[in-house]
This record gives sequence, C-alpha cells and structure tokens, in this order.
Amino acid sequence: MGRLKGGANTDAEAEKLTLSQLELLISGAEWRFDHGSNSNDRKLAFKRLTWLEAQRERLHGIAAPSRRLAGRQRSEA
Repeated sequence: MGRLKGGANTDAEAEKLTLSQLELLISGAEWRFDHGSNSNDRKLAFKRLTWLEAQRERLHGIAAPSRRLAGRQRSEA
C-alpha cells in the first residue's frame, strides 16, 4: 500500500477510502496533534482527527471517542 497524499477532505472522498486507509490517516492526525509545534498546528490536527474519526464511525460503525481540546473543557464547579 502506498502513501496517501492528503487523504480525504470531503465526505465523498472519505467514502472511497478503505478502513485501513482511514486508520492510517487517523494515526497521522493523532501524531500531529500530540507533536504539534504550536497551538494552531495542534488545533488543525485536532479538527482533522475528529473529522476523520466521525467519517470512520459513519462509514464503518466504529464509535468515535469523545475528545475535547485542553483548555476548552467545562469546569465542574
């Protein structure tokens, strides 16, 4: 399997990907989120990650985990 260049950016493009291709894109987005050099890079990676996980859930029935960006969580006061 070759490297995916950018992967999918629309629902229609995501539908053409196999589960293993989606998993590869998700793992890349997770890595970029964990290793982002600044907050903007991390935010973009987070948005990509949650979108890809939503596509995987929609297309393959694998539940997307509940995620929140740090600093955006509600306090239980």
